[in-house]
Amino acid sequence: MQEIKEAASDKIYSIYLGLMRTSLLDPEARYWSIDKERAIELNKAHSKELEIWSYILSLIEKDNKL
Repeated sequence: MQEIKEAASDKIYSIYLGLMRTSLLDPEARYWSIDKERAIELNKAHSKELEIWSYILSLIEKDNKL
């Protein structure tokens, strides 16, 4: 079971890091090809996605500490 927990943690962490890396980019650079209103919507959606993955990662980390 520990092996499964570690694999889950690794997978979630890699997704989370990828989202964090994207978050560090300037929104203007990320959404240069679309209108400003749509870029704002996408940026909000990205932030929400990051928050969700962060929550999942924290649950896995808590489970691994038990």
